Amino acid sequence: MRVKNIVSIVFIILLAGCASVPKETVLLSQTIGNDLQVLQQSHRNLAELYFNKIKTDINTFVDDVYAPFVIHYVLNKELQSFKKGEPSLYGTLELAGQKEGKQESENAVNEMANFQNSARKQIEKKRAELLNPILIQETELLKAINKSYLQVNNANTSVTIYLQSLRKLKEEQGQALSIVGLAGADTLVGNSLANFSEQVEEVLKRGKEIDVKSDDAYQKLQELTNKIKSLTSKK
Repeated sequence: MRVKNIVSIVFIILLAGCASVPKETVLLSQTIGNDLQVLQQSHRNLAELYFNKIKTDINTFVDDVYAPFVIHYVLNKELQSFKKGEPSLYGTLELAGQKEGKQESENAVNEMANFQNSARKQIEKKRAELLNPILIQETELLKAINKSYLQVNNANTSVTIYLQSLRKLKEEQGQALSIVGLAGADTLVGNSLANFSEQVEEVLKRGKEIDVKSDDAYQKLQELTNKIKSLTSKK
């Protein structure tokens, strides 16, 4: 990384045996500290951009694929109960249409409300099941980015102090060189996260091809859920 290289070059020049440090060198180190804050925010923004896309893809899948599946599944179950003469939403609606009484109408409204609440709970449960691992990973990654930049910022502060005072610089040159680095924050964000986003997107694309009215829809949706979970559990 360019910033890391600049700091390293400064030290190589110093440790070659210079007796004095120009004020421009000190200013350079201080400027690097300011630039690190900008770079840190850029990395955070990039990570959040990727995760926002993943969350949008999951929400779209839940709304466009899983929600219709749940509604169809529950209605079909109610229909089978109605055909068997068992209590069902269809039976309640039919009775309300036949008698047109206040009690029958209230029963129909209550049954519809219960159906909507039940379906919504199932849909939101699936949404949380898929989103929670993503939210956890996002939080952990942002913490890791902050930690990496905190470490290098502390290191750069130490570098500035060394540049401002040459006392014991030779004795501590090994330590000074070892504390300069970004702990791979840019690689983590730029490569791993991009690959992770593409994998989730590919799985969700296959999910959109599922026929929610088919007999094996439930099994396919469960397999898709497990696949997404396996991706989010990878270290």
